[in-house]
Amino acid sequence: MNKKVSSLVLAGALVLGSVLPVAASAATVTSTNGKTTSEVTFDAPDNVTKPVDPTNPGTTVKEPDGSDNGGATVDPTGPLSFLYVSKDINFGSQKAVTTGTQSFKNTTETPIKVTSQGFGSGTANTNLVTEVSDTRGTNAGWNVQVSSSALTLDGATDVLKGATINFGADDTTKNTVTNSGDAAATGVAGQSVALATGDATGATIYSAAKDAGAGSTAFQLSPDNISITGIEANAKAGTYEGSLTWTLNDTPTN
Repeated sequence: MNKKVSSLVLAGALVLGSVLPVAASAATVTSTNGKTTSEVTFDAPDNVTKPVDPTNPGTTVKEPDGSDNGGATVDPTGPLSFLYVSKDINFGSQKAVTTGTQSFKNTTETPIKVTSQGFGSGTANTNLVTEVSDTRGTNAGWNVQVSSSALTLDGATDVLKGATINFGADDTTKNTVTNSGDAAATGVAGQSVALATGDATGATIYSAAKDAGAGSTAFQLSPDNISITGIEANAKAGTYEGSLTWTLNDTPTN
């Protein structure tokens, strides 16, 4: 009995041995890689030529009277341009001091009033609004600079001495920045600036880094972050006026 079992096992082993060499000698298949080229083309977007809703900058707006820019002095015609800047800032009135320096800040007693359009709502926006359109299609980034002329008395030669206009554009708790393609406006930021009145040198207040700021971008700067400080004592009575100059540059600052 044991001899028969052994012979059967041996026979099985021999059969397996006769099959294995056949599998090992099968032909090897060699393959080469192929490549298919794929492509897609984008043209630059159409230029935006009207102000946008600051809370939804993908939407252009008109005033109830049909006007486009609420009197703002901008000409939005090119692929990189301002769509809107607020028309004016009124710092209010105070009695002139006879010693030290004087400041104007946004308070209940002396509110700072900004003239901005209602952006279709019919109610004027109380913030300092600046809007930029970038349809270049390069995503190169950009920056906005601002400077202040001297503040003169009734257009005459008397200058408000020592005056510095301050914009706290870096305050993200009261200011807002929105972008038509990126709700978080990633890579776009405001900076705090102090503008010596009468100094034509611009200070960068807003900037969009490379690969940021494409489409329409709207900044709303709260009056709480606007002030005029350092005014010398014994200012002559009367209304002093000046102007802010906004410059849009086609390169980022960071």
